[in-house]
Amino acid sequence: MGEARRKKQNTTSLGVVVGLLLPLVVFVILYLFRYRQVPFVDFLRQLAEMNLLVKLFSLCGFANLLAFYFFYRRQMDRAAKGVVAATFFYAILVLLSRIL
Repeated sequence: MGEARRKKQNTTSLGVVVGLLLPLVVFVILYLFRYRQVPFVDFLRQLAEMNLLVKLFSLCGFANLLAFYFFYRRQMDRAAKGVVAATFFYAILVLLSRIL
């Protein structure tokens, strides 16, 4: 990637978008590869009934480590900062779900 293009893409908003979407994508990929035979709505309902939905979604958040590492290694610090912010957002949601 060229230096000019890297500087242009090095934005906090890019990191936030990647950080918010990546756990969702991992969750859907997990569903498609392992539980495709179950309708998606039923899959979500069963996870919620077993109190596993938040736990599984928390594990999907670990994919943000890869995104953070990717941006960090390419010296895209602002984008890495956005990934960290999105990860904290997910962490707060998980904590709130535990309280409520």
